[in-house]
Amino acid sequence: MNKLLTYFTNPFQYWYKVEIFRRVLYIFLFINTLTLIPAAYEIWGYEGVIGTRGWNFSIPTWQQGSYALLNVLSHPANAKFPWLYQMFIAGQLVFLFTGIFRILPKISSVMIYFFTTNLFLKGYLMFTGAEVLASILLFYLMFIQRKETKSLFKLQWKIDRTEQTEFSFLQTIFNNTFFIILLIQICILYFFSTFYKLLDENWTSGAAVMYIAQIDGYSSGLMKFIFADNTTISALATYLILAYQGLFSLLVWFKKIKIPFLLFGVFFHLSIAFGMGIFTFGIFMCIVYLPFLDDNQLAWMQRKISLRK
Repeated sequence: MNKLLTYFTNPFQYWYKVEIFRRVLYIFLFINTLTLIPAAYEIWGYEGVIGTRGWNFSIPTWQQGSYALLNVLSHPANAKFPWLYQMFIAGQLVFLFTGIFRILPKISSVMIYFFTTNLFLKGYLMFTGAEVLASILLFYLMFIQRKETKSLFKLQWKIDRTEQTEFSFLQTIFNNTFFIILLIQICILYFFSTFYKLLDENWTSGAAVMYIAQIDGYSSGLMKFIFADNTTISALATYLILAYQGLFSLLVWFKKIKIPFLLFGVFFHLSIAFGMGIFTFGIFMCIVYLPFLDDNQLAWMQRKISLRK
């Protein structure tokens, strides 16, 4: 029991990887919102195509808890303020920018969660499970912070692995707790994804990938060519996906096989992004692998990107 407690009180060792992950996630969200601006009214406008999730007036707002705070864009009052969704988009982009450059990082992380989750909830019919997971991870990241030793208003682009970080005792507990919860959350996602696939006879029979490839809206020409009429290759792909997702929560912790294992996952999710056209989900799932890498692997990736620039 004491050993378990010391894990939460030991010095936080994962700040570098958290900052890499946070930065990449913020950049991804920033670019994603920019690409959706041409369809912003249809997705987020009160009278847009998505419509409204509605508001429960039978329960006082103060008793609805966080749901009321994160469902602002669905309140009927927005019909009188058709520009409100634009303020939420602008707010998200501004605080993503400040978060990327670590300007007022604690405030930025809270406001990013608030604006992003409101936008995702309002446009829920247009989004995938990636947006749900992103909101959850943004919530956890609000609690993983440090004591700022530099000016809060100074742009900080470079992520220095050797930089000294300071944490209070309480912040250390928060950091250790929410970092491990973040990792567990991703494992839970894969566990239940596998669980529900095993309840579907299309997956257990090995035919799922073949059927997906035969749906025009979810398959590119290459995917159709490879899987649509080939039961053997489709069955192999189907069972490989089940094995990968089912074993993720176990094998991702083994250092000797972690890299090839995650590389298969990257290939799998890029196939979803480009083969099925579910681009946001595929790319986002590649990003969530970053916290599972060690500092040396992340530093190598950072150097490669820097050299290319």
